[in-house]
Amino acid sequence: MQKKETTIITLLLIIALSISFVSTLIPATTSAIDNSWTLINNGRSLKAYPNLQEYVWQKNATMAPNGLYDKIGLHRLVNSTVTPKGVIFINPGTYGNGGQLTSNPISDNYTKTENQSIAIYWANRGFDVYAIDYRTHFVPITLNPSQLGFMANWGWDQWISDIREAVTKAKQVSGVDKVFMVGFSFGGFATMNYATIYGKEDLLGIVMLDGGATAKNQNYNSTNTYNLTSTVSQINATGIWGYEYPNLPNFPASPSGALFTTQFIVQNPNAPANIPGTNQSLPPPINPLTNNTWTNITEWYNVVQSGAFSNTLGGYGNVTINLQNNAYNDRYWPRLIYAEVGAYKDWTNCPYITQDFDDKYKDINVPLLGFSSELFGIPSFGNLTNGIGNTDFTTKLLPKYGHLDVIIGPYSARDVSEPTYQWLLNHTLTASIMQGNAATIAARSSITLSANVSGGPTPYTYQWYQDGNAIVGQILPQINVGWTFAGTHTLYCSVTDAMAMTVNTTALTLTVSPAPTPIPIPIPTTTPTPTPTPTPTPTPTATPTTTQNPSPTPSVPEFPASLLIATLIAIIAASAAFVKVKTKKSN
Repeated sequence: MQKKETTIITLLLIIALSISFVSTLIPATTSAIDNSWTLINNGRSLKAYPNLQEYVWQKNATMAPNGLYDKIGLHRLVNSTVTPKGVIFINPGTYGNGGQLTSNPISDNYTKTENQSIAIYWANRGFDVYAIDYRTHFVPITLNPSQLGFMANWGWDQWISDIREAVTKAKQVSGVDKVFMVGFSFGGFATMNYATIYGKEDLLGIVMLDGGATAKNQNYNSTNTYNLTSTVSQINATGIWGYEYPNLPNFPASPSGALFTTQFIVQNPNAPANIPGTNQSLPPPINPLTNNTWTNITEWYNVVQSGAFSNTLGGYGNVTINLQNNAYNDRYWPRLIYAEVGAYKDWTNCPYITQDFDDKYKDINVPLLGFSSELFGIPSFGNLTNGIGNTDFTTKLLPKYGHLDVIIGPYSARDVSEPTYQWLLNHTLTASIMQGNAATIAARSSITLSANVSGGPTPYTYQWYQDGNAIVGQILPQINVGWTFAGTHTLYCSVTDAMAMTVNTTALTLTVSPAPTPIPIPIPTTTPTPTPTPTPTPTPTATPTTTQNPSPTPSVPEFPASLLIATLIAIIAASAAFVKVKTKKSN
């Protein structure tokens, strides 16, 4: 009896191993998605563009601190009617958030067009666009500055970790290995600093929109004197852990706060130029351009904010669009993160922070495109000089542009969004199959396929696949294939560029029909007139010649599923016979 039980166990092990062997030949088709993200909006359409759908996720940030407001969000804007050309990930500026760039639901009382949104412009043209909500987006605007103690430890470690979580989610959702990272204003610092750690792994390229720096110590030399410990102690002693919007000079914010004033103007554009809720005039009481009293509060806002922030008086900004954007700003921003910027910029080797970011800019080896506004970017950050380890470095100056005009100004589509789109296309690896003739061929015939590739740095490398398996030795742009028997086969080519970015062509399915039946030679219906047969002259006997059919076109090795199943059945049958023999002997 013991021998019988042992034999049965052996049989089960054989079957399990056989199934395990077969399963290894079946490729996985799905990848795990990070379930710690909560889906908030599932494909909400934009007001002016029904084909553009917005998805929003949120999660608790992984890196400590992990308090009530330590959350991050991710917005995705995608055109549901096209296959995405690639993925763009945007880091917003100070007080900014992803929703400002990607959201415009039907419920909004205004319509956002692609002429005033870089995200909408690129999504309309087939790019999958993502934008992050920093932790600041989850801080209630109703808190007063003395309640911001939870921001005390919000620094670069947290920001880079949060961006990494969002980038990883974007890659998983879109099914890509690398993304283009875009940084506006502070987002430029975030993008460059992120690239020093994860550039090789995550990034195809960088786009800088009026912010950050691309070289170490661009505006001044290191003094190695900045004391971050003392600065943090002062921040904690004063209890002022956050900056409050707009943190810009010469903006006469009312006692109610600039954010609330902006929101009031959006809701009451023709109200008197008074501090909201009072009869007290907003400063200055007279329009300095006309020497007359203000027509309304919108006129006041247009004049006092025009300049470096947005050149509305020069026609490069639009006051209505600016108000709609700024009304959705986050109210607070952590002071620590800018204190750390001051530290790593001033020190040759900064002893205070985990990563001395600007020392590592030289090691960033991805292409970069940068834009600088004349009124804000150049005075604030200087020229974008090439301090990275890649010669594919392009910069563009935007004359008469203010800061916000770069992403939502009347000419930003023409001067920023479209040139960036063309740059993205030139740096996006794409591949498709060009076939010489129809997708149906006869057995014992052949077809030539070609991989058509564009974008990405050359040289390219190629690998052709049939039915999910690599075809040995087929590593050229063209392939000639044929089969002896009828059937259906799927082929594609995997292309890799010089930056190790890989893309597959769309799979082509070829149907192989049976070889055509030979047409018989017709037999004549009339009897020809006989002719005299001459007496043949004896000649040496010739050896008969055998005509052989031409060899068929070599077929690509096949391994059909039927063979796997037959093999499995044979193994099981043999095992059963083995059990039967053993059982008889044991009895």
